[in-house]
Amino acid sequence: MQSTHSITETEERIVLCTPYLEIGFSKKNGALNLLCPPGADGNWIGHGEPIATLDARLGTRWLGTEHAARFLAHTIEPVTEGVKFSVSVELGPLRLHDVYTISGSLIERRIVVENAGDAEVQLNGVRLIVPWACISAPDGCRFEAPGTAVRPRLPLAVAARERLGRSPSEEFAPAAPARWGLAMEDAPDCTPGLLAVHHAASSETLLCWYSSEVEAGTPRVDGNGVAVSLIHEPILAGWLAPGRSLAGGSQFLLLHHGSWDEALSAFRAHYQRVGILPPLYGCPPAWVREAAIYEVHPGQFSGFRGLAEALPRLREMGINTLYLMPIWTYDNRNGQIWDENWTGSGSPYAMRDFEQFEPTLGSGEDFRHLVNEAHRLGMRLLLDFVAQGCALDARYVSEHPEWFCRDEAGSLVSSHGWIDTYSFDWANPDYHDYMLGWSLRLLCEYGFDGYRVDAPHGKEPNWDRRIPYHASATNLGVLRLLERLQKGIKEINPQAVLLCELFGPVFVKSHDLAYDYLPCVQTYQLLQQRLTPWEWGEWVRDHFASLPEDAVRVCFVETHDTRSFQPPAYGWRGSQLSRAGFAALLLAGFVPMIWSGQEQGQEDFYRHLLRARRESVALREGERLFNAVGCDNEWVLSIVRRHKSEVVWGVINLWPEKRTHRFEFPVAELGLDFQARYRLHDLVSGRDWHEYGQTAWTGEELARCLLTPQPFVPYFFAFAGDRHLGGAGHLDRIRRSKR
Repeated sequence: MQSTHSITETEERIVLCTPYLEIGFSKKNGALNLLCPPGADGNWIGHGEPIATLDARLGTRWLGTEHAARFLAHTIEPVTEGVKFSVSVELGPLRLHDVYTISGSLIERRIVVENAGDAEVQLNGVRLIVPWACISAPDGCRFEAPGTAVRPRLPLAVAARERLGRSPSEEFAPAAPARWGLAMEDAPDCTPGLLAVHHAASSETLLCWYSSEVEAGTPRVDGNGVAVSLIHEPILAGWLAPGRSLAGGSQFLLLHHGSWDEALSAFRAHYQRVGILPPLYGCPPAWVREAAIYEVHPGQFSGFRGLAEALPRLREMGINTLYLMPIWTYDNRNGQIWDENWTGSGSPYAMRDFEQFEPTLGSGEDFRHLVNEAHRLGMRLLLDFVAQGCALDARYVSEHPEWFCRDEAGSLVSSHGWIDTYSFDWANPDYHDYMLGWSLRLLCEYGFDGYRVDAPHGKEPNWDRRIPYHASATNLGVLRLLERLQKGIKEINPQAVLLCELFGPVFVKSHDLAYDYLPCVQTYQLLQQRLTPWEWGEWVRDHFASLPEDAVRVCFVETHDTRSFQPPAYGWRGSQLSRAGFAALLLAGFVPMIWSGQEQGQEDFYRHLLRARRESVALREGERLFNAVGCDNEWVLSIVRRHKSEVVWGVINLWPEKRTHRFEFPVAELGLDFQARYRLHDLVSGRDWHEYGQTAWTGEELARCLLTPQPFVPYFFAFAGDRHLGGAGHLDRIRRSKR
């Protein structure tokens, strides 16, 4: 895209003008200090004390705390997509090149770090800042960070109270304590990395996000009481000799006019531009959308044979997919079968040998019997693919020391807090070849249905001076391995899949479906009344809207990891709250997953819920409508699912006492007939609803109806035409289609 542009310079500022935006920089320190559409009523940034907008960390210290940046020069050149503008600044021993490629109202910003000194430096991160954002009047703005733990529809004034380096407040991100104190996790492996300021009255939005397939970046905010700085910290690291340089990932800025929904749609176009969509393999196999997953370690059933014996019970409950935690020899500290004691028995993820089955679980033939029995029952089986590391005494430590990450002193390191493992270097090509060969050979030999990829989020740099690449190349280096793995398993079996434990957008490219921890975490905030049902609905709606469209996402209220990041999960097992949370996630459109043991004593509940989902296309694939149904009590959750003529209205009363509520149902918008009469058929219980003797409602009555749902009990109402009183029934059509 060729665009005309002009440059205006004063003693203090350089301003680049295009038909789509104005962007300006300080001639004192090179800081970005002007950004707005042409002719806008005021600057969209810079609403506070002028600050430097680039920083770099050498070792453990940020240079900006010790040195003032100094403007050196700027360059401008036309490019195919628009215009490229570069600002160079001096910061301590570094020369930082702040490079902006402008295409229409979209800006791609990259930083190049050059060592301008006469001694080697250890670069350990950079910081890109969009300073003090605010559009028009502050009280008309809100801050949004979809796909993170941040509360939705947040007044800008609340975000402006957050300070860099401080723990996030509960008003800003109530779920942060459940995510290691983080309001916003790294992008693009854990979150979209999207930060936005939206002004509803003028329909203006400033969107800012980070993208890379080499190093992740950490989103942050810093407020001054009025406005908020939008910050990304790419994990760019390496030893830099004098004259050497490193370039990091991209921070994107988009100036958008339109509604918030339209702004999110414009943001999603990013996934096509950078190649995340379409996926490498095309569409996922159809069966993944119908999956009901059971996470299990065979040790919980006395080994492979014991788990095989339990499969008919699980299948009858509605489970059709098994995911097995690691089944290979590991740091078994007592020689017994694993009993969920992560300290006394050891972690199955601290593996000693990928080639050997854990003997306490059974033999290779026992495992083959388990796979065959699952397939006989029409079930699929996935194994854990653990790329992160191996046990401290694994054979690979001595056989392949070059496969591992090291600290500055050359010692092996642990990653992701796993102190019982050493961390593999994800950028090492020989390690890739081994893992690929082993995993595909295993798939061919035993014929299971794919892998669940464990913990592929960005890891610490590899400071080994012998590697031929920079230290942070290991950060997201696993992506190339996973792309090769996906292609390899599809060549063996097109119906085999990769399930990713991580939920960031970058993994959609190489996976068929993905875990989603954050909806689980936000659901616990809902159940503890730290988020209202309205806020939860808006959060989930934006969560889906900010991630690649049509990506299949898995959710849960328990996994083997909820013991650490969400303490209430085990304590609430079997409670009405836990059941209500699971039902809300299923109703919201996630593929359900149950952690082994969670179902004990609750089999009927899960059987009914999974049956309802299995028999309703709307629940599996339908459009999601959050907050479309009004209620006179804010603690009643309503979600409508719609697929063609099938409409399902889900209601979960989170108010702790039985009482009658008034609902306002959008009859016309959902294609119901005001004159027809309908029965409310609950897909969970299989019974029609009776409201103190009333058994049918006209569409007009449904527009303002009184219902008395029991507290914490999920109801999935299908609209069935009353055969005695006329009216075309959605449920009747569903039944006819099955004959």
